Amino acid sequence: MTPGSVSPAVPAAPNPRRRRSLLGLSAVTALVWVTASDISIALPTIGRDLGGSMDVLQWAVNGYFLAGSLIIVGGRLADLFGRRLLFAIGTVLLLGGSVIAALAASPTMLILGRALQGVGAAAILPAALAIIAVEFPDEERDGAISVWIATCWGAQALGPLVGGVLVAALGWAAIFWVNLPLGVLALWLTWTSTQESTSGEAERRVDVPGLVTLVGGLFLLNFALVEADEITGSRLALYLAGAVALIGAFVLIERRSRSPLVALSVFRGRAFNGAVLANLIANIVFGAVVFFMALYLQVALGHSALLTGALLLPATLPILALTPVGERWARRSGPGMPILGGMVLLLIAGLMLTQMPASYAVLVVPFVVLGAGIGLQITATAAVAVDEGSGAGEGVASGVYKAASMIGGSLGVAASVTIFQSSARSHFQGLLDGVQATGDQLGQMLSVLTGALRPAVLDGLLGARTQQVVEDTFRAAVGDAMWLLVAAALAGIVTSWWLLVRGADD
Repeated sequence: MTPGSVSPAVPAAPNPRRRRSLLGLSAVTALVWVTASDISIALPTIGRDLGGSMDVLQWAVNGYFLAGSLIIVGGRLADLFGRRLLFAIGTVLLLGGSVIAALAASPTMLILGRALQGVGAAAILPAALAIIAVEFPDEERDGAISVWIATCWGAQALGPLVGGVLVAALGWAAIFWVNLPLGVLALWLTWTSTQESTSGEAERRVDVPGLVTLVGGLFLLNFALVEADEITGSRLALYLAGAVALIGAFVLIERRSRSPLVALSVFRGRAFNGAVLANLIANIVFGAVVFFMALYLQVALGHSALLTGALLLPATLPILALTPVGERWARRSGPGMPILGGMVLLLIAGLMLTQMPASYAVLVVPFVVLGAGIGLQITATAAVAVDEGSGAGEGVASGVYKAASMIGGSLGVAASVTIFQSSARSHFQGLLDGVQATGDQLGQMLSVLTGALRPAVLDGLLGARTQQVVEDTFRAAVGDAMWLLVAAALAGIVTSWWLLVRGADD
């Protein structure tokens, strides 16, 4: 057998209990994505209880996504050692991380718990999609994938509302405790109805050098983006250069490895690359918008966690409503057009959000456009990734695809927060009418914008203007950060056209 090749997946026959298996897989997957998004609603409350700057608190989001980027590794391990086994291990890790986060008495403990949850997600997601790919016959596979992908995005979409209800009723720790009974029940359901499968490779080796360079490169890239507002230009350049060097080393190692984490042949297909890039960009946009809007509605506009979760529904419900539309469109005209159409809507939403309105009634419009843009493309991208990348192994293909989700969410938050903080300092200073704020006062301002400090701490400097300055600064800084999303959506339009629409005609 040649390096990176796979024999036909085992089992070859459809699982007679596959629909019950799909229910269990989808239930655990829902926990993964609710966990990814409900934290945004809880951040202001967590900040007040545990303390921490915006840089620290965003690691509660990015620690999960960054650890989750190990999905590529999880996909490979699932192919080699068993997809059901890796799914179960991942679920246990997710629940263990939930306990640590729920008991957190400091930001560091919270971040550690979130990172362990992310490692669990890295095992769950590729294993689940690979199980679906091998358990369902061809005529049922797209429908099953559609159900699973809708669960992914539906849970991520409803996460803020779920988080708002739990925070309001039981406190922020409840968003972690609730995972335990639901996760145990879903794991039992999956384990008792899912058949074990592997790629059939005789040699079970893990590419450790590839693992180290991949994880190191992704960590350095995220660290550089998160800390970019605090470190010097030369240090930032050094971190970024180190990230590029490590990721480049990963590619070289994979090309020579007898048992690579990722068979690079998976990237030879234009359609697969287009689907992965589209998924990456969709998550960059969605992750950043949910992160900032959850803060904006609570900190700047003063809404409760519960009301904020409800007010985010116009950004999330269209995802569920438009998913079947995108699926039908893809069946009629191929996957390229709904993905391209979704990217155009993301561009429009991003442009609207660069002019952050003071009225929520106006903010609803870009929310709806954003959700519609996500909903149109999600089923098409997943189906393309699984169909076009399965020659490298179902676990590897699904791992690369879902890694794009995690990496996209992480990069979207990290890069946009960097822009936000730089812009917030500049706008805040500009609103002081020539009074030079101290470093401590600027730091307090950023802590106010995360909800970690009440706006009243700035009364000595701003007096009666405090709340208005907070709102104006938040809107201006978020508007500046949204230009990153505009650039991402433009890149998505170009790549979708080139790799999926035009490529399908070649």
